[in-house]
Amino acid sequence: MMAEAAAVIGLVSAIVDLVQFGSKIVNRLDEFQSNVGQVPQTFRDIKNQLPLLLNALRRTKTQAEAGDIDRDTQKAILSVVGGCLSQVESLDEALVKTLPAEGDSRWIRAVKAFRSVSQEKDVQQIVKRLQAYVSTLTYHQAAGSPKALSVRTKPLFTVPFERDPNFVGRSDILKQVDQKLKAHRRAALAGIGGVGQVTS
Repeated sequence: MMAEAAAVIGLVSAIVDLVQFGSKIVNRLDEFQSNVGQVPQTFRDIKNQLPLLLNALRRTKTQAEAGDIDRDTQKAILSVVGGCLSQVESLDEALVKTLPAEGDSRWIRAVKAFRSVSQEKDVQQIVKRLQAYVSTLTYHQAAGSPKALSVRTKPLFTVPFERDPNFVGRSDILKQVDQKLKAHRRAALAGIGGVGQVTS
């Protein structure tokens, strides 16, 4: 029990540190945009991606504090947090090299502008890796922990639809759909628009 509590504290602490670090970078990008106006696309991508990552981390922290993450999953998430930290540190280094600081001379600003072009590929790679981490964390949150799933016995929501009186035919397909929905916890109807996925 003590080991589990220590693991949760370690995970929560790592997330808090990363969120604080990431928030500083978001603030720096905001300042850069307000001072410069037009921001290169790569930096705009980072500016969009980083808040998504921080939000996913905050939700994961809440799950950990609530005890909804088992020990093996905690280890896996801690590894993801370590990977995120590595990417955010690389991003910080790239930003120090490329974003102008308040006291920079024109010459330094010109050098940094030139460097921003050479750093663009590195920053694009960081964006891709952060997107992968956001996907991993979001998937974990969507799937839920085994503890959370075992408690859930009812659907989260249902949307009742009135049967369309003008809808006729396809009774064999409707029976198949009905059987699938009764046999499986989740099912999806897919197809191009207008082929009649919506049924009652």
